[in-house]
Amino acid sequence: MASTVEVSGRPDRPGRGRRTMAVCEVCGNDYDKSFEVIAAGQRHVFDSFECAVHKMAPVCEHCGCKVIGHGTEVDGRFYCCAHCAKDSEGDVPVDDRVG
Repeated sequence: MASTVEVSGRPDRPGRGRRTMAVCEVCGNDYDKSFEVIAAGQRHVFDSFECAVHKMAPVCEHCGCKVIGHGTEVDGRFYCCAHCAKDSEGDVPVDDRVG
């Protein structure tokens, strides 16, 4: 679980005062522009979308890439595209849509 720390504002930047900085649970960066993601009742804190994708995106069962688009799911297994699903599962009723 991520922790929260308070830091003092820099004296050379008047008006900044105290602010709360959250620590990214992936890289450990304590960034004042971090954000939270709540998924399946769990709270996650990240400093970038890159870290969020690294931690939360499912991995394609066939090629191993992170599924950051819609992807497809067959019997609880995630695939990045219909090609990977069909290559792994055989003749399953999935198609990629281009639109």
